[in-house]
Amino acid sequence: MNDSEADAQPPVGSTAPREPWPHLQQLHHELDSVSELFAHHHHDEAVRKASQRFANRVKELTNRADLDGTALMEKAFSGQAPLLAFSDCENPVERDEHDGFRSLAVGMSRALRNVLSHSDSYGFDEVTAHEWLIFISAMHRRLDQVQQVATS
Repeated sequence: MNDSEADAQPPVGSTAPREPWPHLQQLHHELDSVSELFAHHHHDEAVRKASQRFANRVKELTNRADLDGTALMEKAFSGQAPLLAFSDCENPVERDEHDGFRSLAVGMSRALRNVLSHSDSYGFDEVTAHEWLIFISAMHRRLDQVQQVATS
């Protein structure tokens, strides 16, 4: 960052909006609504809303509005009878891939969405919030590629 770019940003601790991180414009389009929150230093809410949007997309794709949180992720990405599959699950590597992404989805629900929904202020700093938004964006991109599994 050159001196003129550094001068354009508000001082650390300021509540004035800052220019968004350049990568925020490249995040998955499902996170477009959180860039304003992030820019105004509402880091916890930006991460919470991004992770909630992931859960809502899973509900939409599975048509399971009756489930939420961990129960939704476990049902949607079950190892035995998934509603959505991250891979064909035809060999050990594909099963590992599916199980790994299921674990990430469950973890996102529990560690981010649930915690941030039930805390007044968790206290993510700008860098940590940015990193979580990148992670959630990557999960949204994987969700774009899931296969709906026919249920009988």
